[in-house]
Amino acid sequence: MNCTLEESTTERISPLLEKIICRIQSQNNAQESTQKDYMFILIVVLMIENGFLPMKSDLELLHNVESLDAEQLRKWKNNSSIYEAVFSMPGMERFPLKVIMSPLGAMVLLNVLINNLDSETYSVCLPVSRYVVSLQASKIPMIFRDLKHLSTVFKNKILSVVKSIILTQLGYSSASLTGVPEEVFIKIMLYLPVNEIIQLSMLCKRLNYLIDNETLWHELCKRDFGNQLTTSSEGWKEVYRELYITEHNRKLPESHRLAGSMHDHMDYSDFVSYIDNPMWDVII
Repeated sequence: MNCTLEESTTERISPLLEKIICRIQSQNNAQESTQKDYMFILIVVLMIENGFLPMKSDLELLHNVESLDAEQLRKWKNNSSIYEAVFSMPGMERFPLKVIMSPLGAMVLLNVLINNLDSETYSVCLPVSRYVVSLQASKIPMIFRDLKHLSTVFKNKILSVVKSIILTQLGYSSASLTGVPEEVFIKIMLYLPVNEIIQLSMLCKRLNYLIDNETLWHELCKRDFGNQLTTSSEGWKEVYRELYITEHNRKLPESHRLAGSMHDHMDYSDFVSYIDNPMWDVII
């Protein structure tokens, strides 16, 4: 059974990736290919494995993906070493994805945009040497490592979100949280601890928007501090924050209670660590 990129090891790798790399190696001198070239090929393979096919310059789908080679890679790479390719799910060509990979020293910044939709850019920064180890390795699988991590990060931060948006736009059901009705989303969130809700809000702007919801924070206040609630003119996010600090202080010795700037209390465990964390900025 063929393995996916996520299942690849240093002994066995995705057959599609192996075929593309083998073809590039046969067409290029060893010095011509770079780590970032191979990094972009990893992204291309991930896109294909998740249902997106590359598109030609005339915006027709390239179905024979095993024919991808060094010439195609050169077309995707401009003189500034920025890689740009367009993909689409078959049958959904009116919503192509533009994938742009820009070098940032030892890192690359990956931006994905949904063309023909007024949508934000989805981005993730990736360390190249974590995934592309040695171009001189004796076997192709040994060139790469930690591809399960790459696959998980890329799918969670980008692919699951953009696929959900496209499917929702076309009226298809989607398993992603970004595609469920707001009232259902709120009910799901009420099963999660608040620190996980804050972490979830950092995944993309769409989830941030859904979580930045007064109804949700009112329900969280009732769930976690129901017996302490009074009618308030403040936003429910701020009410939650103040109630949490009060509750945490009540459980601590007086010498350890929170006072003054939040920057003085970065060492406290549990949810206090989120109060002065960038995650907490989402809700204040």
